[in-house]
Amino acid sequence: MKALTQQELRNFVLEMAPILKGAQLQEIVANDRGLALSFQAGATYWLVLDLVPNSPMMLLFEKHCPFKKSPKTKPVALFLNSHARNLYLQDLVIEEKWGRVVKLAFKNTQKECEVEVHLIPKQSNLIVRTEGKQIAWEKPLELREAPVVENPPEPRSFEAIHNEWLAQQQGAQKPSLDPQAQWEKQRQKDIEKKQKALVDIEKQLEAEKEKLWIEAGQYLKTHGTLDVPEHLKSFVNASESLSWNIENTFSKAKQLAGKKEGAKERLEILKKEIEALEKARFQDKKPAKTNLDDLMKKTDARGRKLTLPSGAVAYCGKSAADNLALLRQAKAWDYWLHLKDYPGAHAILHRQRDQKVEDSEIQEVAAWVARESLSSKSLMLGQKVAVVIVECRFVRPIKGDKLGRVTYHSERTLNFTLR
Repeated sequence: MKALTQQELRNFVLEMAPILKGAQLQEIVANDRGLALSFQAGATYWLVLDLVPNSPMMLLFEKHCPFKKSPKTKPVALFLNSHARNLYLQDLVIEEKWGRVVKLAFKNTQKECEVEVHLIPKQSNLIVRTEGKQIAWEKPLELREAPVVENPPEPRSFEAIHNEWLAQQQGAQKPSLDPQAQWEKQRQKDIEKKQKALVDIEKQLEAEKEKLWIEAGQYLKTHGTLDVPEHLKSFVNASESLSWNIENTFSKAKQLAGKKEGAKERLEILKKEIEALEKARFQDKKPAKTNLDDLMKKTDARGRKLTLPSGAVAYCGKSAADNLALLRQAKAWDYWLHLKDYPGAHAILHRQRDQKVEDSEIQEVAAWVARESLSSKSLMLGQKVAVVIVECRFVRPIKGDKLGRVTYHSERTLNFTLR
């Protein structure tokens, strides 16, 4: 469906503003597409704000709401419910300078609230401002003056727009099958997960537990284990000797200080990852098609497989025998990757002979190998690891040695931090 044109939106505001002005906002319904606002103005009206990126819409329905409420709460809906519900619509205007931008002003004797709706394709948004606070549906982008449109299309009637929109809703993909909806859902989960990790790390940095370990060690050196202060008793093991306790307290403090440096680095990485996720926009790109043989099927090996956007495929065997079988079937120009100085999984990066694999994809496979190799106990976020990468032509199994052991040369090493 085509988005509202500038003229269609102007017509809508001119027609609907007199109906809604002075009406009380009574209910807010939200889902993954946008919001529906219920107004009481003699009859019940629903103002639908459909914020899908390609064709954002603003429509008005009488008596019934065509939007279904999502079981998951939306921050903007909660904010509106707290700050705008039961207020009266004072004004509904289009901001001609910025094009398809509409402002709704709500007010009563004690409170004011402004809702700014961007109906610009690929820049749709909804921003709520009140009492010095602001919340948005998407991260706000800088608005630019609307260009002059020469020979604009003939505006559609309200009835035609409504019927077209309703028909699209009835024939729309189910959210579970909609790749964009799935992508948005996963992006939100990733953001929430990283934000939780951010809070945990910040708490860890604020705790400064290593200082208490040092304080305990200093106390033991000076006073021994007698009359240990209450706040330090948990740092002393009464069943061990004084020398053991002193050594243990300073050792623990050193470990925590080292972890704190890693945590600080991880904190900065998380902030950048969250910022990148918030800026990310859906792109319906499928991995490039490739005529590569499936090494798992060819070798009858078991394991995991990772397909990259370039079409290259990484394989990681479940056992040493599986890894050896994959290596023997790999092409000379394929890559072999292994975690340096650690026993564990190795991977084969299978590609076309002249195919270039980007460093970002090699980094992705390297991180994958690290996660497959390190146990959950030894795997720490912020940990620095090294992965060896070498063409398979330079890798040889060691005859008569333990299954899976190899020799290699002409390698290079990738150093990175686990995320």
